[in-house]
Amino acid sequence: SSGINAEYGVNVLVLDECHHAKENHPMAVVMREYWCPQKPSGRVLGLTASVIDKKKISGKAELRITIQNLQKMLSSKLTTPSEFVNKIRNINLPEPEIHTYSPKDYAKQLLELTDNLLETVNKFSVKHLPELEQSTYTHIKKIATSVPTIITEVGIDGLIALLKDDKGFIVEIRNYLVSPNIAPTISPDGKVSKCNTYEIGETVLKQLQSLQQTADNILENGQEVRMSVKFYELLKYIIKLQSEQESETPRIIIFIQRRRVVKAMYKYMCKLRKEVGACANMKVTYVLGGTGTGGRDDTSNLSSFETAELIKIQKQQEQALMDFREGKCNILLATSVVEEGLDIPSCNVVIRYDFPPTYRAFVQSRGRARKAPAKFAFFLDEVEVDEKKDQLQSFRDVEMLLREFASDLTPEDDNDDDIDEAEYNKLIPPLEVAGTGAKVTAISAIQRLNFYCSQLPKDEYTETMPNIEAVELEAGFAMTITLPKLCPVKEKIVGDSMPNRKYAKMSAAMKALKLLYEVNELTDALLPQFRQKERDSLLIAAEDGRFLTVDQKLKIPSKFWRKDLKEETGEFFLYSIRLDLKPDDKDFSEFFNTGKDHKVACFGILSKVQLPDFPIFKVFPRFGPVAVHVKFERMIQLPVHVLKSYCWFQEVVFTHTLGLPHVKKSEAIFKTYFVVPLCWKSKRSKFAKSASTEKSAYLDIDSRLIDQLHKQWDSEHNHWIFGNMPSVPNKCLDSVIFPAYLHKEHPNNSDITQDLYAVVNISEMTAKSQMKGKAESVTYEEYHLREHDIQLQDPDRNLLVCRNVTRHYAFLIPGASKKSSRKEMHRVPEIHKVHPIPSSLWSQATCLPSILWRIETFCLSQELSDIVYGSYDNSMTLLASHYDDYFSEQTVDLMSRLRWDLEYHGDIDWFETLHALTHKSCKESYNLERLEFLGDRFLKFVSTLFYFRSMPYKHEGWLSKYRSQMICNENLAIRSCTELRLPRFILNKRIDPKSHWIPPGYLTSYTLDKIEEAKTTIAEVPDERVKFLSSQTGDNLSKCDLKELQQRKNADSCLEVERFLHSLSDNKVDNDTIFKLCDIIPDGHLQDLGVKDIADSMEALLGLCVAKYGYRKGVDLLDKIKITTFQAKNGEEPELLNDYLYEETPAPQILSSLDGNKFAEQKARDRCESLANVEKVIGYKFNEPLYLLEALTHASFEDVNACYQRLEFLGDAVLDVLMVFHIYEEKPGYDQGQMTDLLASLVCNTTLSKICTKLQLYRYLLYDSAELYNVLARFLGSFEADQLRDWYEDLSLDRVFVHTIEADNLDERPVLNLDNKVVQAPKILGDLVESIIGAIYLDSGEDIFKVRDVIWGWFEPFYKSFSDKPPKNPKAAINELYPGLKKTILSYPGDRFRFVASVTISTRKDNKVTSYEFKTVGRDRETAFEVSCGRALHFHRKYLANTM
Repeated sequence: SSGINAEYGVNVLVLDECHHAKENHPMAVVMREYWCPQKPSGRVLGLTASVIDKKKISGKAELRITIQNLQKMLSSKLTTPSEFVNKIRNINLPEPEIHTYSPKDYAKQLLELTDNLLETVNKFSVKHLPELEQSTYTHIKKIATSVPTIITEVGIDGLIALLKDDKGFIVEIRNYLVSPNIAPTISPDGKVSKCNTYEIGETVLKQLQSLQQTADNILENGQEVRMSVKFYELLKYIIKLQSEQESETPRIIIFIQRRRVVKAMYKYMCKLRKEVGACANMKVTYVLGGTGTGGRDDTSNLSSFETAELIKIQKQQEQALMDFREGKCNILLATSVVEEGLDIPSCNVVIRYDFPPTYRAFVQSRGRARKAPAKFAFFLDEVEVDEKKDQLQSFRDVEMLLREFASDLTPEDDNDDDIDEAEYNKLIPPLEVAGTGAKVTAISAIQRLNFYCSQLPKDEYTETMPNIEAVELEAGFAMTITLPKLCPVKEKIVGDSMPNRKYAKMSAAMKALKLLYEVNELTDALLPQFRQKERDSLLIAAEDGRFLTVDQKLKIPSKFWRKDLKEETGEFFLYSIRLDLKPDDKDFSEFFNTGKDHKVACFGILSKVQLPDFPIFKVFPRFGPVAVHVKFERMIQLPVHVLKSYCWFQEVVFTHTLGLPHVKKSEAIFKTYFVVPLCWKSKRSKFAKSASTEKSAYLDIDSRLIDQLHKQWDSEHNHWIFGNMPSVPNKCLDSVIFPAYLHKEHPNNSDITQDLYAVVNISEMTAKSQMKGKAESVTYEEYHLREHDIQLQDPDRNLLVCRNVTRHYAFLIPGASKKSSRKEMHRVPEIHKVHPIPSSLWSQATCLPSILWRIETFCLSQELSDIVYGSYDNSMTLLASHYDDYFSEQTVDLMSRLRWDLEYHGDIDWFETLHALTHKSCKESYNLERLEFLGDRFLKFVSTLFYFRSMPYKHEGWLSKYRSQMICNENLAIRSCTELRLPRFILNKRIDPKSHWIPPGYLTSYTLDKIEEAKTTIAEVPDERVKFLSSQTGDNLSKCDLKELQQRKNADSCLEVERFLHSLSDNKVDNDTIFKLCDIIPDGHLQDLGVKDIADSMEALLGLCVAKYGYRKGVDLLDKIKITTFQAKNGEEPELLNDYLYEETPAPQILSSLDGNKFAEQKARDRCESLANVEKVIGYKFNEPLYLLEALTHASFEDVNACYQRLEFLGDAVLDVLMVFHIYEEKPGYDQGQMTDLLASLVCNTTLSKICTKLQLYRYLLYDSAELYNVLARFLGSFEADQLRDWYEDLSLDRVFVHTIEADNLDERPVLNLDNKVVQAPKILGDLVESIIGAIYLDSGEDIFKVRDVIWGWFEPFYKSFSDKPPKNPKAAINELYPGLKKTILSYPGDRFRFVASVTISTRKDNKVTSYEFKTVGRDRETAFEVSCGRALHFHRKYLANTM
């Protein structure tokens, strides 16, 4: 439609799937209107797997005509390469398997209802609708017409799944109805006008909603089975295949004709995988292909929703194919898009759910079943079996004709020497890999070698082709090949003597390939190893991956809470939880008033195991900050019956006092600790008022209070027995009361949560006094008589001064709970009841959730510290007071921790570990971000050293690839899960007792209910019944029988969970059971940890370890989690970092590549003499100048067999870790974002290039590239006179414009062409600085202090300039100012490719939006975009900053 661009000459025209070149297909148009008329001096290469695209052909004559027409259209000759012909003869493709089914009037009632749906969408023809409506109408019609097909192909349940899905049919129709293309319009007189498509869409939406309701009713009433007969047969076939191939899960592709049937089947199979055990191994994905635009390429009339859907489909298709390739999914549902053109792996089974419409579809889909033993299956209706068998026979006939015809089309050998491939192979044996069948022959050896070299990492200035030289012999010829210097094979490769140069070149190339394969530079497919996308070894589906999945969900309590006390006797540890309130708080007494016979001092914890020494910490209830001191009191001896009363008290506190919604009183789960009330006691008297009363006073369990409370508990009805109000006023103090007249029947505590009041004082007012806060004048007596019909019996009795009892328990951080207003409330005593729990105890109980959570985090932190540092001197003594400041992250002389030759000793302050576990989302006063920043860079540094040492001959690309795999989040997460079980210690959610918190060691009420239901089910379906049902065949089992079996299976899982919970006291962890436990825990109580959350915590632990103990202990920690496991082969132990990091410093690569050649070594050392000036400039004298020579040698310089890339890789990490440790120590107040900005500004290419230019290091660079010379000359030539000095002395990071951007103004912002208008420092300048840093590090014996002393003078001016306010690059700065920034980057061809980067910012004033667009054209997309952002930022500062 847009015409053909024939401006440039074409040498080769390649037409893939060229069988389409007929009639008006674009390929045919190109040939007719461009290629044939102009007859360009070029050639056509058409590729196709089959020239036939019909169901059948009549014979050879028709086939020959088809081929002749195609040859004529393409001006080409049809041939079949001889090697393909030979392979065709040897390939055994699977024979079709036919599986039949009988629909038997399935879902007849529901299908009749779909007739109205079809009638609605068939009212109009798309051709009669306006163009803007056509796309939307087509989509709506396709949805409607697919409904009956889904019912018959998948089943009612599949339809319901797609209707109810948040991206299903109903939601899809709603999105189409809001499309501006069909939206209703409103005339000036207010009349609403709807187009035909909109009305059809509304009707279809209502009909789909009605259909969904009907389908639900049909299934609920048992009128139909959930799945269609056809789908049931498919499911049985897949389950059978998976059971037959236990060793390896079969890979299955299912071809389905209709796209929406694919989606319905995908949704339903995902549902079955969760609900049906036999389907658990069905990991399904799908590919739809196409654009959904009805075959039209023009998408201009699509709505924004439709356009967004197309983008989603494309992304989903890419991800689905990637998952199928990598084995994450084993079933691929696909339309015809997978038949051809897409790269997918070979599979075991291909299933045609719909019969192939053409021979091409038949042969292409069958060709996907390549992996033996392959299967090719069809599912056919019984009534059409004979017809389809005839078509299959026609396909076979076509195939035989094509095979016979292909043999006749084999091209003649184009060989000057008349030697066929077999003769070549005799002369030069091919390279073959037995396991894969991969093979390289002499003919293709040179091409494969060139391809390998082209895939080596290189910059734009370096050629990486092999150097081939001829050697004339007395009898014959030989060739030598020198591979590029980035290749690990350094020696010259000499080929065998051959009769001519051509054979000699092939021989040398074959030898080179064999050598590359031996050193693992080629894969088993004989392709370049470096560029192959390996299956991600980090996303392991076996045990490592299960650790990750399990721990991301469930947080198991710390080991201190895993001791079942319910049946224990003997000695116990008693701890007090003392609350220290501010003594200057006037209103303190109202929360802990003394009015009972004796005062409850505090709560305590009774434990069978010794708890750690907890620091004093704070909670922040509504009555002010409280310091909490958990203190060991004494050992006590207790019998079992007493423990049961303590157990009852704890349950009552959690369930009926605090009213925690997710905690249930139950005997189903063991008790790991007890919360008990404590009071002061004396050896001389039973009770003491306080510790100061008598020196002999001590805290003990208040058994008297527990007994009193137990007497006021109705165990039969599970609620309190509330008491009457005491007649003596002072006896009312420290009571919790509620208005009995509002709860006439016997109240349950949960029903009066909003009407509880704590008595804090006795008022001098009576019921005859005027009520406060009322607009009208009325007494308390009159008010209760009028409003509640209550006649007070004792109106002269003093009123009670009360406050509300708080139901808010999240007191971990300041401001978490609003402070009480202290507003006085007056209550009439005689119409209230008294709660058994005293007010003072209740006030302390409200702090319990926060206190127990903090104690649990301390226990988890201590347990992890013991795991991580268990082999070190792990003391339980705290190193610092954490009362006001939990942890000061300052470390004295932090930089010295990078010394690998020093080892630091000391006690572990496990409280510091808590910082490394706490994420910012917890809203605590501390978090892991600074430690994570430190650990991240240390990990990069150590991994760099490890691969630099362990891979001495690998190029920088390999080192970067392995390093990125080692330090990636997935590897860190899996290793820390496997070795440390880290996720269960991580804190990433703000605690809220009212929504998702339960006490340590408890389970949610929902989970306990599930376990109780399971016990009931097992009693109803005993083992004998299960055994009987299991012995029956599938046909003899009714729906009720199957339901019983499934219920019993679920019940067994629940009881297995209960047994597992009891085994936790033995520290046993079973992953399979944890999966089942997660299924019966509400989502809100499961962890929501991502891979990055786990990796960040691991990096923070590493940062803490290094900050406390230095380099060696950090490396030990990485070895502890076996960080290199991802690269270990099956059965091998992973390499240890410690085995490599302390060896002798690696020699210069130049020496290792010379292999003892003294002459070449002396030549290299002679070159070093000219580098003395460099040593003066950088201020360092090299002990081994070959390091410096290597640091200054570019890959294009052939005379030195090394280049700076490996040293640049090393220097980058050294620079990073030096700057990070300096920033961390010097800027303790900076958060992670500020530290990152400061680091980025110090190590960015602009800063490094300015240092390089100032030192004039580019003058000493050894290179042999005209392009590199031009780039450097262009950069330096952009400056005049003193401009270069001004540039490198300028400490800003802004790019320098030769012609400034002052042309941008409010009225006009012209397009800026960057040619000769922007000075962009070449990246090679920054690389030079980093390579020299790497060289200094090695030459100094890896003395990090020596490196810092040399380079700090280079960076100090920048550090001083940036440290107070870290700069941001223009992209980050403009994005912060305008979060809704609109940006596009387009490309267009020219004499050289150009990129147009557009950035648009918008402002709003007086409800008017004004937009400003900045367009920049450049050869580099990143540069063009950054300049556009810089222009926008400059414009903002000049014109808009003061208006916002």
